[in-house]
Amino acid sequence: MEKLLESLKYHGNEPFDISFPSVRGVHPPLTLRATVLHDCDNQDSALLVSIVECQIVQDTDVTHERFVTYMKSKTVAHLNDAVKHFQLVLDQCPVSHPHRAAALTNFAWARLEGYLQNNFQHIDYITSLFREALALRPQGHPDHPSSIYHLTKALIWRYRKERTTAYIHKSAELCRKLLPLCPEGTYLRSIATGANGCDYVVRGCNKLSTDSSDEGTRCRRVVLELCPLGNAHRLRALHQLAQAVEARFQQRGTIDDLAESIQHPREVLCLCPEGHSEHDTYLNNLALSLNYRFDHQGNSDDLNEAISLYEEALRLRPVGHK
Repeated sequence: MEKLLESLKYHGNEPFDISFPSVRGVHPPLTLRATVLHDCDNQDSALLVSIVECQIVQDTDVTHERFVTYMKSKTVAHLNDAVKHFQLVLDQCPVSHPHRAAALTNFAWARLEGYLQNNFQHIDYITSLFREALALRPQGHPDHPSSIYHLTKALIWRYRKERTTAYIHKSAELCRKLLPLCPEGTYLRSIATGANGCDYVVRGCNKLSTDSSDEGTRCRRVVLELCPLGNAHRLRALHQLAQAVEARFQQRGTIDDLAESIQHPREVLCLCPEGHSEHDTYLNNLALSLNYRFDHQGNSDDLNEAISLYEEALRLRPVGHK
């Protein structure tokens, strides 16, 4: 504390931040400003230090400790106490307050923990808190990436509980925005791309049934963007996008969809050469799309290639093949 008070003297009336480590996304914001006051009767009197918004800082610190206690004990009473006091801190931070985004995030994280433990409901409200925090940290703000991550996590957990497709679709869009903002080697990058982050979103989207709607197809494109060359999930993402555009061609007859339904299976076959367990299946998929194009345009080259692919697939499925 002595060093802290000593450093306050050299910042004049300019606010400055002090960082503390976060716990499960909760971090106490602390902005300090030093004001040098001179005694009117004694110019040589000691400097007095004024800490602005001291009550908010103290309340956040104390509540953060309560939340840490809950994370260790998993006692509901400790969580309820932390949520109550994070709410009190938020109440002290109106819309224009510089710490409102941090207060929203802390309160939302505590409530999300309760939601995960089935102690709280109102997930719409929790998600809205993260959305508001993100809105207060627009692109260019140093905490913009972490706010995207927080909202993504809330949507992922909601999808895990409710299995509503819209939530994982939105999570995929947020992941696409987040990853370019997370340099390789950073902690945020490691958790954003981890098994409970974007990797979960990609795997979840790849398991969804084929959706030929514009929204469903757009989501497939986003997922493919999240699976660059070398990504373990790229093959499946390509296959799912091909299935979506082929289904849309069947409904609308758009030639661009048909062309795309042929393009992606070609790349799929490059990613799973002969010997791959599903090589024969992907041969059939490409042959089927070529057959559709022959029926639509009458190009004999498509028919010849389709026959050749069917023959190759048949060779891989001899008598007795299951």
